[in-house]
Amino acid sequence: MHQSDSPPLQIKATRNGFTLVPSPDASIESILASLGEKLFESREFFQRSAMTLDLRLKPLRTDEILQIQHLLQEKANVKVTEIRMEEDLSFFLDRGGKSAAASRPSKPSVPENAPMIVRNTCRSGARIVSPSDCLILGDVNPGAEIIAMGDIVVFGSLRGVAHAGSGGNRSARIWALSIEPNQIRIADLVAVPPKGGKPTPRRFEIAEIQNNLIEVITV
Repeated sequence: MHQSDSPPLQIKATRNGFTLVPSPDASIESILASLGEKLFESREFFQRSAMTLDLRLKPLRTDEILQIQHLLQEKANVKVTEIRMEEDLSFFLDRGGKSAAASRPSKPSVPENAPMIVRNTCRSGARIVSPSDCLILGDVNPGAEIIAMGDIVVFGSLRGVAHAGSGGNRSARIWALSIEPNQIRIADLVAVPPKGGKPTPRRFEIAEIQNNLIEVITV
């Protein structure tokens, strides 16, 4: 084997739960395998805890972050409460509902397509615009608007307006634990899913274009 002696990931205990730190040289496959093994061996230890993903040394794509989140939730009901990336890619909302981006200068090592992270619930009046994918660590309340060139991923309920693939990308998706928005858009298509009366999804819901229509599927 031609692998580094360092483990694929480290999990550190903190006052607020745990922090998961992937190794810079590890593949997503080895990270998931190692995480699955740790969760299996110590499931009761991690059960219903909060996890921070520290990706400052190992930036991951949105789909890779989702794989980690799903594994944590399925194996030990662990909730991802924060994702740390380069400061210039972090995005948050202050208590007054105004959006604010981090002020540190950009670093050339950061991938241009790294997702924007919103660390709070998006309240009414908030408007977030992302040049790539956008991850929301909280709910999107009615009156809030999320616009992204790529996918939109909501680790909570989507009840506001979401526009994925805003540059015309029809393969973009909208992911959320529950999709009950005022309106969703993907590229040039618009839809308003029916509200109320639907079962709670097992893991998440996905809005995507199928047969020239926006469909919401439960997974």
